[in-house]
Amino acid sequence: MNSSQYLIILFLVISLAFAAGCTQGSGTSVPATPAPPPTPLESLVLSQSEVPQNFTLVESRAKNSTDVGQLAMALGWQDGFVVRFTRPADGEHGPVVILQTITRYPPKNIPGITELIEKQERADSNMTFSNLSSPALGSYSQAFSGTAITRIIQQPDPVNPQENVLVLGTIQQDFIEIIFSKGDILEILRLTGPEPDLSTLTSLAQKAYNKIP
Repeated sequence: MNSSQYLIILFLVISLAFAAGCTQGSGTSVPATPAPPPTPLESLVLSQSEVPQNFTLVESRAKNSTDVGQLAMALGWQDGFVVRFTRPADGEHGPVVILQTITRYPPKNIPGITELIEKQERADSNMTFSNLSSPALGSYSQAFSGTAITRIIQQPDPVNPQENVLVLGTIQQDFIEIIFSKGDILEILRLTGPEPDLSTLTSLAQKAYNKIP
């Protein structure tokens, strides 16, 4: 074999080896980008400056599994957070309360859990319920109101029930409620008190929705 033939064969061997290395390298899998951590629910709560004047924050806490029912857990409840603002009572009326509840569920289960929530919220036989205009927030949103039939629910003396002596009375308050979701976040905003204003609650719901990434 002359030198020119040897050089040609050597060139072919090097070329094949290089091509094989390129092919093997192109098949190497690229590590998957890790999923971002879930949004902390406490970062989604309404702040004191975002609610109307004269309301005071009285509760802000994470919820745990003991705060929810077995059905909610079966539907994939993961975590929750609740904040409550109140305004002092006006005369004989009770205080006005803004309640924001934030929970995390698998998105596919949110329709089922919202149906459960509405069923529970509308179960009070001492109230009449009406559907309100939806604020059209996210993939699911609905608004409804509850109006008390009887303002004071009387309870007889638990020690001497036959005497029917009133010792306890619960003031039933009207309320409006907005439910909406985005991704795996489900929120409920409720405004309770005399003549609750839908525009106020809708504005708060929009602020809350804007906080969800």
